[in-house]
Amino acid sequence: MRLIEYTAKYKDYLDNYYLADDTFSRSPQESLLQTQRGKEFHRILAFNQDDLVTFFILDEGKDKYDYIDRADSLLLRSFSTDSRYTKKGFALQALKELPAFVQKKFPHIGTIVLGVNEENTKAIQLYKKSHFTDTGRKYKGRKGWQLIFELPIH
Repeated sequence: MRLIEYTAKYKDYLDNYYLADDTFSRSPQESLLQTQRGKEFHRILAFNQDDLVTFFILDEGKDKYDYIDRADSLLLRSFSTDSRYTKKGFALQALKELPAFVQKKFPHIGTIVLGVNEENTKAIQLYKKSHFTDTGRKYKGRKGWQLIFELPIH
């Protein structure tokens, strides 16, 4: 599993990314359009060999303060796995690679925070398996209540 920050040379990979259900997460194509102007948005691609299997954004901007009161945090958002690659362990692999990736690319970061829709039980289990912990706090997001999870970076 390789985590790579998006550049234009990966556009074809994103164009071919398939998300069958966007109930809980924006498509990478939509996320790319919404984040292309902001320097605080880092679009991350997770590759298994030559296949783009997972996409997410690490957000250094002010939105993270809706979830946590720490300047040394990143907000993980728009996490998805290409529908052709679900149930193969790639999402878990990508999340397990995340702490080392963040330490290398963002050495000033102490924690990663995310909001997961309280009805998205599969994602909640995935984040727990990836060592994210439920903070017990909630945030009212665009698609309902979000449970706030946190992962300290060591």
